[in-house]
Amino acid sequence: MATFPTFESVLLQIAKSLGANGQMNSKSKTKFKYVDMEMDNLSTTWERILTDIADALGLDEGAKKDLISNVADDYLLHKRVELEVYSSKASQRKIVWHYLARIIIPALARHTVFWQIESKMDKGMPSGRFWYLPAVDSPIEPTQLLLPVPQVLNWLIDLIQNTKTSIANNLNNDLDRVDKYEKVLRNLYNWQKSKSTPEISSIEKTFSDEVNIQFGGCFEPNEKSSQFKQALTFIEKKGLSAEALQHEIDIDLKRLKRILSGERSTIEQHEFVQKLRVRYQAPSPKLIRIRLRIARAIQVGYEQLVKLFNPQVDELCFDINENKTLQLVELYKYIYNLTFEAHIQKRSLGHNEENKYFEEQLPSFLMCDLLQLFTSANDYHIPWSATDRINEIFSRSGEEDILDNIFPTSEYESKKMRKLIKEEGDYSNDYLMRRDVLIDKLKQNKAPFKQLQNIDDFELVYGARIIQVNQYSNPNIGDMIVERLKFLEATPTESMKRILFELETHLLLKKFGSKTEEEVTALLDEAKNCDDFEFSKANILRYEALHYIAQHKLKEAEKNLNLAIDECKKYSFGKFRGLLARDAFALAIANQKLIPNNHEKYFRDMYYWGGLKGEPNIYDVSRELHEYFWEKLYQCYPNYQPLFASCSSDMEKFSRDFAECIKNGRSIDLVLKKHKALKKKQLKYPQADSIILLMMKMSYELLRKLNYNKQMVPTDIANEISDACNGMIQGIRKVIELWPEIVNITDFKYQTPLMFAANNKDYQTVKALLKANADPNRQDFRGRTALHAAAASRCCKSASLLLEHGCDAAITNPEGSTALHTAIRMGERAIIELLIEKRPELLKIEDSKGILPEQLARKIVTEPLIYESLKQFLISEDRIVVSLDTYKKVLEVF
Repeated sequence: MATFPTFESVLLQIAKSLGANGQMNSKSKTKFKYVDMEMDNLSTTWERILTDIADALGLDEGAKKDLISNVADDYLLHKRVELEVYSSKASQRKIVWHYLARIIIPALARHTVFWQIESKMDKGMPSGRFWYLPAVDSPIEPTQLLLPVPQVLNWLIDLIQNTKTSIANNLNNDLDRVDKYEKVLRNLYNWQKSKSTPEISSIEKTFSDEVNIQFGGCFEPNEKSSQFKQALTFIEKKGLSAEALQHEIDIDLKRLKRILSGERSTIEQHEFVQKLRVRYQAPSPKLIRIRLRIARAIQVGYEQLVKLFNPQVDELCFDINENKTLQLVELYKYIYNLTFEAHIQKRSLGHNEENKYFEEQLPSFLMCDLLQLFTSANDYHIPWSATDRINEIFSRSGEEDILDNIFPTSEYESKKMRKLIKEEGDYSNDYLMRRDVLIDKLKQNKAPFKQLQNIDDFELVYGARIIQVNQYSNPNIGDMIVERLKFLEATPTESMKRILFELETHLLLKKFGSKTEEEVTALLDEAKNCDDFEFSKANILRYEALHYIAQHKLKEAEKNLNLAIDECKKYSFGKFRGLLARDAFALAIANQKLIPNNHEKYFRDMYYWGGLKGEPNIYDVSRELHEYFWEKLYQCYPNYQPLFASCSSDMEKFSRDFAECIKNGRSIDLVLKKHKALKKKQLKYPQADSIILLMMKMSYELLRKLNYNKQMVPTDIANEISDACNGMIQGIRKVIELWPEIVNITDFKYQTPLMFAANNKDYQTVKALLKANADPNRQDFRGRTALHAAAASRCCKSASLLLEHGCDAAITNPEGSTALHTAIRMGERAIIELLIEKRPELLKIEDSKGILPEQLARKIVTEPLIYESLKQFLISEDRIVVSLDTYKKVLEVF
């Protein structure tokens, strides 16, 4: 089992390393990791984790926004790749290796440069080295690998300028510890020698705000003498040569030598002093904790990667060929330095020129392979060749435990990489050319059988499938391709490819024949007995679901699709999870109503796994999927009687009979008797209306459109439509009288006929509904009642009727708003006066923000932004907007 990591899992790992997600339990982490949370919770969790990470890093508000923006960009890049990647038979270590090398490390390196340019985030740390990365202790003859935590401790001890023993003793005294200082000393020793990695709690306790560290190794010049001379004295005391100093402050070696030798300008002297002062300033305990947190997080990540990639290698091994994790470190440094160089060279010319320079410096084997995703040409899309290369690597069988070098470790490796990329490119181009020639000949129907028989390459024949078989002029070409594939297949993987191709042809491309059911059954059995079944199980489950749908086994089909979605959490299948969710969602609501809480999991998977575009909502999507199921997904085998959505039949028959009665002025009693089965039920379609709710919606919507377009519609036609709609509404009132059982049946948003009548200022229907015992206190999915609807539509007569029938005016929606709050927002004085007269207690009810009705009215009048915001909201809701003077008159009521 191996999957392409979700971005959420990466975020969790970062937070964990920083000690920033302690509030989440293991169940929540698992749900977040696999994107299995409800969408609102998912969004909230994202926000909380990012905030915790920013706090752990000690970021101010500006840096926090920058972090969130960069994470959002990385997420989009990650998602674009993830939706095109198939993990196939690759091991998890191989997937993580290429994921880090091709996405995470390059993105992080480039972001870090931009962060440092905007606002240096590690002031006071050595400027000429990557203190937060594993590094050899000497560039000439390294003897050991220095991990990030020891580097931070070396920095700190150098600033304190005391032995670890005295530091431990002082810390112990400051913290008033019960035990002796040996524990602190032991921790410092183990951390510095990489014998252990500190826990967050140990860092927090050892360097808490209570400690008073004395820094004897800092540079704090005074005004008594030349600060430059004091700087020279300081570096002499430290024993820092120009060669050593270039790794501490951001001045190149040549300039440093000139400055130290006396060949310097006043400006250079000042710059040297300031940079030395920043580098050797005294840090606060908080800053020490942040530095150690960062170092610890990267060190933990490094240690975990060593165990994953090279479990037999010591984590302190600095041989880049043995310890492959160091290749990722070198890749980071390379990209960071090149990005920074591009900025220095081209910053005056803008972002595009910087990117161009960056790309021009890349060797071809990195440009055309490893770093394809980070060229300026690919800012807004993922090149097919990049994801195809990843998929090709993952699909290789028998190489799961081989990690190819991703960064050259020698000139020999560089040549090897260049040669490999060229060979693979040549093979790919040759394959594509030969495939296109074959497809062209098959499309022209030039001796197709002979053409296929002359090819002994399975992949080449299989490639002909990219043109759907029903698009070939010769309907037998698909069968010819299958027969040739059967002859050529030599491995279980090739057998499975052929089986999937056949299933796709039978179930999705060709019309069902008398033998289709039998052939599909045989193919499914063959697939389940194939040695490659485990890696293609999700595909087979989906085809079996289509097979079940064709047999009218709808429950079994939905179960299969859910199992297939679960398989997508074991192996990566690109956008397939979204496609499966689409089919499962369509199947779930086919011939039944939408249940948002139950079906959100499908909507979520469609949204996050490539099935939806833009900013959709579950209600609109459900309508589309209902049509999709019956028009595209559903078809049955020839020996089965077709199913049809009963909703369509019910609506058509009732509407025809009902309209005929209205038109001819006949009694509807016989119609209701004929369709008595509709008296107490919701129609079986996603919106789950009752028959009167559906007719009310249709009539009100038609009248609304007619009123909106009245200048464009001829008067006689407008009058005819209006009379028909009003006649329909009068007929609905008669249905309400004769079928009182139907008045409290809601739709899928828990909206009642009473709410719709009140919202459309139809007080006569409101009256009929209340007489039939419609419940005035029902709330829709947004917590609104019919009284809220009457207030929003400015229908005082409906509001009065509702109050007379005992509605609870104190009911609030999730924002804590009563109908009085709503009436104030609408600027409807008549309803406001009515509500205050009949229910004066409403004046004392605060909304969720603690705002009383009078305060709300005053805010609208006195705060221009409130009024403008309200105005835009009312326009978006297609409500009437009143002037500010009207709101001033409303305020007079109080």
